[in-house]
Amino acid sequence: MSDLYLSLEQFEDLIQSLTMTMLGWDGSDPKKDVRIGWPEEGAPAADITENIVYLECFEVDSSYNREREETYTDMVSPNELDLATSYTKEMQVNFALYGPDSSENADIIRDQIFYQENRIILAQNNLYPVHNVAAPKRIPEFFSGRWWKRVDMSISFNELVVRHIAVPKVESVEVTINDSDVGEIDVIIIP
Repeated sequence: MSDLYLSLEQFEDLIQSLTMTMLGWDGSDPKKDVRIGWPEEGAPAADITENIVYLECFEVDSSYNREREETYTDMVSPNELDLATSYTKEMQVNFALYGPDSSENADIIRDQIFYQENRIILAQNNLYPVHNVAAPKRIPEFFSGRWWKRVDMSISFNELVVRHIAVPKVESVEVTINDSDVGEIDVIIIP
């Protein structure tokens, strides 16, 4: 059995691509238009008139993602069973939108993340957006002697995670019964 989860890089790539689609951007250079935070090679400078989106993706610590369910299924081999551990991981994306259309772009993302075609793409990757998305927040940023238009917002996602491991099958169990009339009896149970 194979594990079911997205690495952080896979999650970032999916959100980057989906953001490009929602905004109707051609995607010819996603690293230019929708940037993932902390790129190894650094980020190219942008002009104040360019619409740019920065993504910051990370797991959120919550009591919900600490609950685990374990299920033993299918034999991996004659002496091993599959132990599947399932849980929900909460992921968050912080969007920092710059440019003349930053407010409109934030509204587009906030609305379209729940459109059916985008929910299907997310569900195919075991991701489900959390419905209580706070309103985007306008935060003009003073940089190089100029005020840049900036809007910040966050969206959380629940991700189904399933991890598999082979565990040894129980071959036999020895049980000792203490009976006052008979004494001690050892019984071996073989499934």
